[in-house]
Amino acid sequence: MAPAALEASRLDAPGSTLVLYRTTRNASVLTNLAAAGVGGGALHAHGPALHGHDGAEAAETVTMLAQQRGVTAMIWDGDAPTDLAGVHRLAKEAEASLVVVEWQPAVRGGDALARDVLADPPCDVLLVRPGQIADIREIVVAVGPGPNAPLLARLARSWAAAFGVPAKTLHRVAGDDDVAAGRALCKRLAPELEAVVEVGRDLTNLLAECAARTGFIALGATEHVALDRVAARTAPGQLATRAGATVVVGRTAT
Repeated sequence: MAPAALEASRLDAPGSTLVLYRTTRNASVLTNLAAAGVGGGALHAHGPALHGHDGAEAAETVTMLAQQRGVTAMIWDGDAPTDLAGVHRLAKEAEASLVVVEWQPAVRGGDALARDVLADPPCDVLLVRPGQIADIREIVVAVGPGPNAPLLARLARSWAAAFGVPAKTLHRVAGDDDVAAGRALCKRLAPELEAVVEVGRDLTNLLAECAARTGFIALGATEHVALDRVAARTAPGQLATRAGATVVVGRTAT
């Protein structure tokens, strides 16, 4: 890695965000999402998408979008991490408070790196299965009583501003008697957002339908949901050839 990048990362450490770009076509979505989570430090861009034939164009996209969000982007020139230890090392060197990983659930055998980072996060983590920016019509954040909901609720409003769309929280309850408590939970986590409480729905089906309708769904890693199933079902049949919705899975470091 470049010494200058490492030195600057130490200066910008508070609130720094480390982003792992794995494909060039998703640089715009990842940068907009990550920039919303930067807490005053730099956005440290790393990954194979920033190197090779199309890497320069992707790096320019990252720099431009970060500047538009008032964030300093730093393009790292070192080798991209390929395992959990490498991600932990980079996060420590950048003193990152948030790591954003481009999630590739459709790769053969699943995305081992993303699974490992989510299971053993170096700090707060977002896995992002990017869709098309043009398909994002609304930010929907599924919240529950677990530890990851505050992270996603905090970011929801910033994501809405970044993409120029409305945002709402979503909570599922078992019965009508639980609706009031569900609304109270949503308002406690994100008082400025509209709260939607669904009764008696299968959670995985509910999230998949919301993702297909809005183009964006975020949920906590501790929800009892088949995550690969959600990602695979975000687009209805007639949109099967398109990228589908953006799916974000968040986990707060413990």
